[in-house]
Amino acid sequence: MAFLYEDRTSQDFQQSRSRLTRAIKSIAFRRQARLLLEQIRSRPDRVVDFGCGSGLFTRELAGLLPGSVVIGTDFHPAPPAELGNVPYEPLDATADLAGQNDLVLALHVLEHDDDPAALLARIIRFAKSGGRLVIEVPNVDCIWAGVFGRYWDAWYLPYHRVHFSRESLCRLVRQSGLTIELQADTCIPTMGRTVANLLGRRISVIFLLLGIALHPFQWLGERLSKRPSALRVIARVSSR
Repeated sequence: MAFLYEDRTSQDFQQSRSRLTRAIKSIAFRRQARLLLEQIRSRPDRVVDFGCGSGLFTRELAGLLPGSVVIGTDFHPAPPAELGNVPYEPLDATADLAGQNDLVLALHVLEHDDDPAALLARIIRFAKSGGRLVIEVPNVDCIWAGVFGRYWDAWYLPYHRVHFSRESLCRLVRQSGLTIELQADTCIPTMGRTVANLLGRRISVIFLLLGIALHPFQWLGERLSKRPSALRVIARVSSR
């Protein structure tokens, strides 16, 4: 579905326009990167962030891994502006990365393709024998999907082509030959964009700040209902 993203106008690629927005997002992504490293319980030497989007998360992760090789990749020929000095390779020029990496990230990637099984098979090829994949997708069974209906941010049509439950995600991962090591609930900030959708407005720093203010309420609702906004799986590639 690359044609949907050719001009990088979707929110997946948008560069932060204000210093405040950039600072807030950097802090949030740095926290997420730290949590990810805690969950994998090891320091990877080589990391590929498949579908790195704006590049900001990739950059923050690279900052926490001095001495490791962290590479962002996506289908655009030029790197995203937020990636900074982190290496970037377009997907059509990544043959040299196949089988070389002990950690491959696919964070909010699989839901963007009409054939997630084929996409996951492509992603797996980046991992070395015994390497790990971290896969994260929105949860179609999230409590907020029922509360806000079509305004819930993670529906994100037409960009989200497939919607996963915990069962369907784990089934896809296992059918792809991966061994699941960890399943984790993730509370991704959706309130700001959801309110913007309700009001028919574009996301702005005002809605970003509103999302931050509402995040404790969002986290509590997901924790009590056990219906998180996103699902994360850490899986091991079998020895080849």
